Amino acid sequence: MTQLAETLFRNPPPIAWPQLLTSHCSTHSSEHNTKNSPEHSSENRTGNRTGNRTGNRTENSTENSTVINQVTYCQGQFHIAAQAQPVMNTDSSHYLTLIGTTITSDALLNLLSTLSSLQVSAQISGNIVVYPPAHYPLQLTSVESHAVTNNSNPVANNSATQGDIVVLGLTALTDTLKQQFKDALASWSNDYQIDYALSQTLPSLSEPGVVLMDMDSTTIQIECIDEIAKLAGVGEQVAAVTAQAMNGELDFSESLRSRVATLTNCPETVLKQVADVMPLMPGLELLIATLHQANWKVAIASGGFTYFAKRLQDDLGFDHVYANELEIIAGTLTGNVIGGIVDAQIKADTLQALALHYQIAPQQTVAIGDGANDLLMLKAAALGVAIHAKPIVQQQAQVALNHHDLEGLVGLLQAANCVESSW
Repeated sequence: MTQLAETLFRNPPPIAWPQLLTSHCSTHSSEHNTKNSPEHSSENRTGNRTGNRTGNRTENSTENSTVINQVTYCQGQFHIAAQAQPVMNTDSSHYLTLIGTTITSDALLNLLSTLSSLQVSAQISGNIVVYPPAHYPLQLTSVESHAVTNNSNPVANNSATQGDIVVLGLTALTDTLKQQFKDALASWSNDYQIDYALSQTLPSLSEPGVVLMDMDSTTIQIECIDEIAKLAGVGEQVAAVTAQAMNGELDFSESLRSRVATLTNCPETVLKQVADVMPLMPGLELLIATLHQANWKVAIASGGFTYFAKRLQDDLGFDHVYANELEIIAGTLTGNVIGGIVDAQIKADTLQALALHYQIAPQQTVAIGDGANDLLMLKAAALGVAIHAKPIVQQQAQVALNHHDLEGLVGLLQAANCVESSW
């Protein structure tokens, strides 16, 4: 397969590999059968050509019907197998999902070579399984999106409507090798602007599931309390405390109450001003539409406020929203929060409660957020995803989306289809 890797895989994008592999194998089988058929043997050239032609056609038909069921990569070579081997059923096996607007052959070959070299250095001789690549949507195509484009995001600015997914199966990862893989992946991801997820399970859209989302800086691009504070004349004071809380430097509940206290006597109309111009995170509408079409539930659990969460629920169709309630008397904020605070533990508990209520399998739970108060929720989910997250969250989260917005989660949820499909 070395020559095939050099001449075939290095130029066409991975999404074209299934057809190219099939074509290569069919051609190879035909040439092999022709060269070895009775008609091309000197001792049989004068024999019964009719019978030989009939037999040869049958043989060719059998050979050319061979199905490619598995492609693996190991130490610089690809290997094709007609029968898939059960290589992803151990406690140390992982899936590596790659998502990007474009994944080139050079990018993938570079990564495969790097990971395989690390395996060799660690004296692990496991094959890397390459599953059939696929596309995933980057934006809604039939419904006009209300999302406000984030001009600093390369995906949001890309006019493409589809991105590429490649899933690799890693058969054996020790803790040390896993960390080496993560270090290599972080560098590779930045070089090629491709996000990745290294996980032991892949939630599937073919079965019911639940996604629980943070609100501020996750479903929307702002921190609502900071925007209220700006209009109330205390913007810098509140924003500084918000940043510390999101970085895990302050107790979240105490910091929230102190920030809300600065809003005493702020008119309720300010909330409407902020809600009317909330910029949605790009990909939010696509994500909700994808989840509902797949019979998934999608909810918000926010340390923000019900006023904004309910507006999003009314406008976009979230199944549930959980947030904090501002006390408002006679059209004016009192500076108090009614009841308990939706903190990190409440978010994690909410995910588990939703899964129990809808009888969702544990491996079908997903959480996504950006701040330190989302960490428990992310860890409670089968797939915990950090989006444009604070450093402490990126370090601890299972998955970090840095080059995508919420369309990246749509891509991650399509990964199971790659594993379930065939070449």
